Formats: sequence, structure tokens, C-alpha cells
Amino acid sequence: MQSIRRHWTWSSWRYPLIITILALDIAIIQAPPLAVRIILACLFMTSLTIPYVRRFVLPALPIFTWLITFYACQFIPLDYRPKHIFVNILPTLERILYGANLSEIISKHTHWTLDLLAWLPYGVIHFAFPFVLSLLLFVFGPPSCLKVFGSAFGFMNLAGVLTQLCFPNASPWYENIYGSSPADYSIKGEAGGLSRIDDILGLQLYGSTFGNSPLVFGAFPSLHSGCATIEMLFLFYLCPKLWPVCIAYTMWMWWATMYLTHHYMIDLVGGSIYALIAFCIARPYLPSIQPNARTRLAYYGIEKLSLSAFVRSIEYMGNPADSEAFRLKRQDDEESRLMKRQEEYNQQQQVLKSAVIDMDGELQDIFVLPLDTPVTDRVPLRLRRLDYGLPTDEKDDGLASPVPTLCSSTSTPTCSEPSSPTVSQSSIPPMHYFAK
Repeated sequence: MQSIRRHWTWSSWRYPLIITILALDIAIIQAPPLAVRIILACLFMTSLTIPYVRRFVLPALPIFTWLITFYACQFIPLDYRPKHIFVNILPTLERILYGANLSEIISKHTHWTLDLLAWLPYGVIHFAFPFVLSLLLFVFGPPSCLKVFGSAFGFMNLAGVLTQLCFPNASPWYENIYGSSPADYSIKGEAGGLSRIDDILGLQLYGSTFGNSPLVFGAFPSLHSGCATIEMLFLFYLCPKLWPVCIAYTMWMWWATMYLTHHYMIDLVGGSIYALIAFCIARPYLPSIQPNARTRLAYYGIEKLSLSAFVRSIEYMGNPADSEAFRLKRQDDEESRLMKRQEEYNQQQQVLKSAVIDMDGELQDIFVLPLDTPVTDRVPLRLRRLDYGLPTDEKDDGLASPVPTLCSSTSTPTCSEPSSPTVSQSSIPPMHYFAK
């Protein structure tokens, strides 16, 4: 219990909420059969116990919950759904707020080039860019920012689906086909302007997809607008210099959704508001970006880029400055630096040659530098005589101890001065001697 209290924070409320929603989804879903659903649930719970798999599943849990809940909407009994489906409230609010039905004006004039231009963000980039952004955040962003993006992205979409379920509204394509007639849940979804893309491509892709949509009356809020907004907010967080691209892509998505008669302007504003709220809640959990850090490896002090290094970086959970793994990594770096310094010191010591000289009958150790040592690397040597071997009366006579003088490498073994030391080992290479 103490461990649970220590790791439990105010943000941990999401896990009981997710478990509750997933339990309801499993109970509502009719296909696949119950036995298969139970097996899948057990496999999912087992994945949370596998370290590497858990690091992927746990941050993506809100996204899985959103997708499963969206799929489960089609199995909700009619008795538990809202009785009234709003058909006129959104176009009426749009005319009041903006003075006209902007979706009707934009979609009035069509052309195949405009169809393709609207199809790219709505039908292609919308589904691919979350994976591209996740890869960018993982490679170039600081550690844990991808986990924050997954939570914010998943909870925003989950909140949007629950709002669409509790507050059903008809899209512009319904008004174009049925006018102001009351709507009911037996009506199938329509592809709107995307049906023209099916004609261009010679496919029945979007017609069948929207015809089997689990949530037909989900105009408000627009999750296409919400996804585009929150993705651009995280892209701006990663690279603020791309702010013109962020604004342009969001406006491009807004125009495409209205041109294809899938959303009103008020739906787009509502979706962006959901995204802004989700980003504002997630912003305090985003780590700071270091200007000099080009990849996530730089936050761990790893300079060499490699695929294995990126894979190993997954092991570090949370902020690297607070993670135990990061502290161990920094400790290893310190030990490596110390070992490197020790090796350099040992190499310097190997340059020094030792010899034993006879100074007044006492053997003294000295260290000398070879001739091949660079001048900049030479250090002065201090020679000192150890007097602990002399008789006590000699120390008290006040006589100065004989100062040893060293022979040059070109001098003969016997020097002119009687007190000159003689080298007792003849294996020493020619050297210069420096006395400090």
C-alpha cells in the first residue's frame, strides 16, 4: 500500500476511468463473441506485465480506449441512446455566429482538382500524420514527450466521441440530402464529397466506410479539426520555427472538411477547443527542450547515433534527469572519465625511467626523462637526499650534506668532481637530466 501511495498522483485518475470504460465496451460489443473478447482482454492485461511491451501499451492506452469505444458505439441499444438527434441547431448557430452557412458556400462550387486538394488532408494525411509526428517526437524530442502526446491525443479523441454520443448532430451532407427532416438512427452514413474521390479512383472505399460508420451523427465536435490542431501544437512545441506550417495545415484541414460537407464551421471551432484544452492540461508534463540537443540521445549524454542506442533509450522512463537509469548512466560516464585519466597518468609514468645511483655510499632512486620525450611534456625533477641513514653525530655537526650533481649523457662515467654520483645500472638509455 505504501508503494501504491508513493506512485499515485492526481493524474492517476485516468487508469480507473479507462478500466471502467473498457469494461463497459467489452460488455456492449456483440462481435466478436464474448469468449474471444475475454481472451483478448487477458492478452491485453498480460502485455502490461512485459517490460518492453508495457512501455508501448501503457502510454497508448487512451488511444486504444478511444478506438474501442468508437467501435462499440454501434452496439449501444437504442433505449440507452439520446432520443433526439439535432438537425438544425448547428446550421442555425453558424448563421447566427458567422452570418452565413460557410460550409454551404464553400461546397457549392466543386472541381476535381479541388476534390483532390481536399482529399489529401482529410482522407490521407489525417490518418498518416499521427504516426509521422510520433516518430519525430521519439527521435528529435526529449524523452517522455511522446508519452505525453499519446495521452493527450487519446483523451481528446475519447472526449470527442463521448460528446458525439451524448450530443448527436447531423452533418452538412444530411442537410443536403434530407433537408430539415427529423433524423433517426436507422439512417446510414454518407461519404459526402468523398464520393467524388471514389469516382475518380474507381473505388468504393469511402462510400462503404462511411456507410458502416459506428457513429453516424457525430458532427460536433470535429475530430478531424481536433486532431489537426493538437498535432500542430505538439509540432510547434518540437520546432517553434514551423509555426507557419502549423497554421497553414490547420486552415487546410478546416477548408477540406467544409468543402467535403462533413462539418460546419462551428464543429471545427469546437474540435480545436477540445485540442487546446487537452494540450493545456498536458503542457506541464512536457519536458523542456534543450536548444543544443539534436536527438533524444543527447538528453542522455550519448553522442554517437545508432539504431541500437535509440532502442536502448526506450528503457529510460520519464525525465532522464530524474530516472535511476539515467543516474547510473551518468555514473558510468564519470567512471569512464576517471579510468581515462588514470590511463593517461600511467602513460606519463611510463615515459619516466628509473635508475639507482650511489650517493656517498647510499643508494638513491631518481626518475629521468628520455631524450625522445617532447620538450613540452618534460617536467623538472627534484632530487633530495634521505638523511635518515646517517649517524646522529653527523647530523648535529652542522655540516652541509653533499649536494648530488648529475652527469650529462655525453659525460664519462667518472666525473671531475669527487662527489659526483655514479650510475650503478648501465642499461639506462642516453638521457638528459633536469634538476628543479
